Amino acid sequence: MANQLDIYEIDINLLPHKRKIKKPLDRETQTIIKIGITFLIALFVIYAGIYYQVYTKTNYLNELNIRIASLKKVEDTLNLRNKLGESVFYYETTIEKLVNSQIDVNNLLNDIAISIPKETVIENVNLDSVDNVVKITGHTKDLQHLAWTVRGLSMNPNLSDIKVDNYDVPYVPLPNSPNYVTFSISFKWKGMGK
Repeated sequence: MANQLDIYEIDINLLPHKRKIKKPLDRETQTIIKIGITFLIALFVIYAGIYYQVYTKTNYLNELNIRIASLKKVEDTLNLRNKLGESVFYYETTIEKLVNSQIDVNNLLNDIAISIPKETVIENVNLDSVDNVVKITGHTKDLQHLAWTVRGLSMNPNLSDIKVDNYDVPYVPLPNSPNYVTFSISFKWKGMGK
């Protein structure tokens, strides 16, 4: 019977045995595991502490930013108030300067009128507020009346630094032309540039 094959079965169990043999850990391994767990717990505590600090500082900074934003409105209001205050101060000082530099022309003309003789005629009054000088032009009867005009102006306490800038005396009277002396006089008046 050599033709017949013999079949044998072999049973192999690849699963572990139900009763596992527990090996106790040696002391070195236990110590390493305990140190590792302690190290992990310490890292967790440190990380949690850092996270808490960052979280509280972030919240504090957010609150500060909200307060700063609310104060920005107050700052803008104060800046506007300061600008308005500066504008008011500018206008107050400008008005005061204008009032102080204002020239009362009626008083000037009155001072000139009481200082000149009747025969003298003032044709033009020019006020130079930069140099604080009054320039008058006009004519009078003759050279003697021009001298009286200058003397009368110099006697007025409100007028000073009187100068005859120009005068013209006709040499030969022409027919149908005015026969008078023309002049230009400059002086300082106390009512200018207070």
